[in-house]
Amino acid sequence: MKSNLMLLGLMACMFAGTVSAADTSGMQGKPAPAFSATRCMNEPADGLRSLEDCKGEVILIKLWGVNCGPCLASMPEVQALWNKYEGKGLHVFMLERQGHTEAQIAQVYQGRGLTFPQVIEGSFPYNGVGTIPYAYVIGVDGNVIFEGHKGYAGVIDEEIKKVKYLGLGKPEVAKDLEKSAVAYSTGEYAKAREEALKAKEKKPEDAAVVADAEYIIAKVEAKATALRTQIDADKAAKRYHLAVKGLETLSGKAFKGMEVADTAAGELKEIKADKAIKEELKAWDALTKLQDSQKKITDNAAKKRALEDFARKNDGMAAASEATAQAAKLSS
Repeated sequence: MKSNLMLLGLMACMFAGTVSAADTSGMQGKPAPAFSATRCMNEPADGLRSLEDCKGEVILIKLWGVNCGPCLASMPEVQALWNKYEGKGLHVFMLERQGHTEAQIAQVYQGRGLTFPQVIEGSFPYNGVGTIPYAYVIGVDGNVIFEGHKGYAGVIDEEIKKVKYLGLGKPEVAKDLEKSAVAYSTGEYAKAREEALKAKEKKPEDAAVVADAEYIIAKVEAKATALRTQIDADKAAKRYHLAVKGLETLSGKAFKGMEVADTAAGELKEIKADKAIKEELKAWDALTKLQDSQKKITDNAAKKRALEDFARKNDGMAAASEATAQAAKLSS
């Protein structure tokens, strides 16, 4: 089955560019179908992985294949867009459509220095037409504004100019909520919440103001809740290096003055004072350094030996289990 998929992918690449403009999926100009990425290579730094998360911004969904020449040739264009617009309103979700393994995909990414997200697990009802590469661009209004094999870069350059409030999920808000929306888009969540509460209190009879205020308040609370949930999950899995980062964010300027920030600050002190957790953190730091040192190494056997050696030396630590899992992937 896998060989059939690869053969189809290779045939698709051979005839790339032969599909006429009329041969599209008919999605352009219509609301984009919902999607969600549950796991990615090069995880999005902002944690936004679904259509709902990314509303109000620009989304590139691109279908490609490991053994597709035109696909590989187009990767520098995607990387250039990512270098230019990462964190400025562009979200990229790459979909490998020839059925290759995660390790094979990783080889392409590492060999070419690609840093944009690649979906490993998720739900994406975007199947393209005819050949790969095939791309979809979703605009700030949530509609598909482009689909096809090439020409998406210029569309993105223009659409990105319309992004106003990063991460908010709304391209426009009532005038009284603009200050709150700007605060949210710059990561000042406590300030955004405070400004929204003020606007709501000032004009309780204005339905548009109240609706947008409640929307922003809910977004702030959801942000804090999601961060709190992730911290708890990381602590349960003994991923203390990630839990500490999460607690530093939750207790920092972004949420300052909110109850969740005060709670996180106290918890962070307790974690840093715990002797057993300190040892776990040392192991995670050592694993991170090992991973960094392996980025330019192409010999998977050497990588595997180093990870297995690390796991033996740090037996009993959560980082050792992670190193063992990574070594196992290099064998697959």
